[in-house]
Amino acid sequence: MKIGTKITILFTSCVTAVLIVFLVLAGSKIINSVNEMTYDLNTDVIESKALDAGLWLNQRISEIRIISQLEEIMNMDMEKIKPYIDRLNDRLSKLYGNDFGTFAVGSTDGLGWVSDELTIDISEREYFKEAMSTNAEYVISTPIVSHTDKAPIVTICYPIYNEEGIKTGFINGAISLKKISEIARSIDFYNCTSWIMDSEGNMYLAQKPDDILLEDINKLEEIIRTSPNTGVGSYNIMKGKKVDKVVFFTTIPNTRGWSLCSMVSAKELSRDKDRLAYTVLFIWVGMLIVSIILCTAVSRSISNPINKLTKAIKRMEEGDLEVCCDVNVNSNDEIAILSRSFNSMVNKIRFLMDRIYEEEKEKRSAELMVLQAQINPHFLYNTLDNLQWKAYDYDAVEIAEMIEALSNFFRISLSNGQEFIPLSQEMKHIENYLFIQEKRYEDILKFTIDFDSSLSDITVLKLIIQPIVENAIYHGIKPKLSSGNIEVSVYEINDYVYISVYDDGIGIDEEMLSELKLSLNIKNEKFGYGLYNVNQRIKLVYGENSGVELTSTLGEGTTVLIKIPITDKESINDKNSNC
Repeated sequence: MKIGTKITILFTSCVTAVLIVFLVLAGSKIINSVNEMTYDLNTDVIESKALDAGLWLNQRISEIRIISQLEEIMNMDMEKIKPYIDRLNDRLSKLYGNDFGTFAVGSTDGLGWVSDELTIDISEREYFKEAMSTNAEYVISTPIVSHTDKAPIVTICYPIYNEEGIKTGFINGAISLKKISEIARSIDFYNCTSWIMDSEGNMYLAQKPDDILLEDINKLEEIIRTSPNTGVGSYNIMKGKKVDKVVFFTTIPNTRGWSLCSMVSAKELSRDKDRLAYTVLFIWVGMLIVSIILCTAVSRSISNPINKLTKAIKRMEEGDLEVCCDVNVNSNDEIAILSRSFNSMVNKIRFLMDRIYEEEKEKRSAELMVLQAQINPHFLYNTLDNLQWKAYDYDAVEIAEMIEALSNFFRISLSNGQEFIPLSQEMKHIENYLFIQEKRYEDILKFTIDFDSSLSDITVLKLIIQPIVENAIYHGIKPKLSSGNIEVSVYEINDYVYISVYDDGIGIDEEMLSELKLSLNIKNEKFGYGLYNVNQRIKLVYGENSGVELTSTLGEGTTVLIKIPITDKESINDKNSNC
C-alpha cells in the first residue's frame, strides 16, 4: 500500500472517529434540547389558553358579583328584581348565546325565579348545597348540557347576603361555555386534539378524542390531581413499549379543578426532532466529505514529493544520471532536504562518472597514440600497398586480396584516433576481418553479411563487432571440426540498431551460458574480457538500455545480439571531437 493511501486512511479514520463522537454527543444534546423546547413550548401554549379561559370565567363571575351587591338583590325585593332579571337575561343571552334565561334568583329553599313562565328547583343539586353550607364566595357546577338548546353550560351559584351578613338567597348564573370551547379549538399545534376535563375525569367540549382509553383518562386525572407543578405537565399514552401519544395539560384558573388538555401524536411531536436529526446527519456527512477531501489534499501534499523522489531514485537505479528531483526552493521540510541531498548526490556521481570516463578516454587515446607512434601508419600502408602490387606482378591474386583486406582492416582499426565511426565502416571492417579468416580457415569457415545500406550513416563505437566474431570462430566453429557458418545481420527496430552475430558451431550448455551472461557485467578471467569490454563500452556510452545479449543452444549454435540507439551522421564529428 502506498504511503499516500496510508496517510489518507489514517487521517480519514481519525477525523471520522472525531466526527462520530461529535455526532453522538453534540447531536444527542441538540436533539434533547429541541425535544425539551418542544415540550416547554406546547406547555406554554396550553397554559396561555387556560389562562384565557380562566380570565373569561372570572369576567362572568365579576358580573354576578356586581349584580349580587345591588340593593334590590340584597333586600330580595322580587317586585323590583323580576323586571331587572328579565332585561338582564335578554341582554346577556344575546351577548353569550344562550336562548334560555341566563340568570335565576331565589331564596335559600332552592327555588329560583327565571321568568314568569319558568322557575327552577336546585335545592338537591350539589353546587347549591355547597354554596349554602359553606363560606365560599361562589360555587361552579360541573359542565352540563342545557335542556333547552343543548349548549354546554356551567352554573355559578352565588349566595346573597343582606346588610346583616345573613344568607337570604342566591343568584344562579347559567354561563355558556361556547367561548371556552372556541379557546380550546384555537389550540393548533402538531394536529392536536383538545378538550376540557373536570376533577372527576369527565371530558367536555371541543374535539373530544375517541381513541383515548378509560384507563388512560383515570391515570391522567390522577396525574393532574397529584401534579406538584400546580397541575401543569404531560402524560404519555403507551402502545406496547413505545409512546403513542402525549397529552399536555394545565388547570384552568377560577374553576373547581378543571383542566385544559391537548393530545398530540408522538410521531407528530417528534417531527421537528427527526428533521433536526436528519439535518445534523447531513451536516455530519458534509463535514465528513470535506474532511476526506482535505485529508486527501494533505496526504497528496506529503506523498507527492515522496513519489517524485522515489521515481527519481528508480530512474537513477536504471542508469539515468541526468535525473533531477523537483523540489520547492522555499520548503525546508525533511522531504525537501532529502530531495536536495539526492540532487546533490546525483550531480556528484555524474561529475565523477564523467571524470572517470574522460580519464579512461584519455588513457585509451594515449595508448592508441603510443601504438600509432610504434607503428607508423603511412609506412605500414605504403609497405602493404607495395606487397599488394608485387603479388599482382607474380599473378598471386589471392595474396593481393588478403593484403588489401589487411590494409583496410588496419586503416579502420586506427581511424586516425577516432572512437566513433559510421556503421558502414564498422561493417567493412568486419568484412575484411572475416575475409582474412576465411582464407585462413577456408575448409571450415564460411560467412554472410546482411546489411541494409540505409543504416550506413548511423554512428557507432568502432571495433564492437570484431571481438564477438573472433569468439564465434575460435569457440564456436573451430571446435566443431567441420564446416561452419557465421551470419552477421544488421536491422532497425524502434529507433534501435540490432547487430546479430550467429554461428552454427557447438553451442553452449545452460550452466556455462548462465556464467557467460554474468560475465557480461562482472569480470571473469575464466572467459576473458572480450565480451565484457564490448558490453561495458556500449553501456558507458549509450546507457543501461543498450548492450550485449547472449543466447545459445548446445549442439545448434550461438547468437550474440548488440543493441545500440540510432545516432545521425552529424553527431559523428561531435563525438569524435570530444575524444
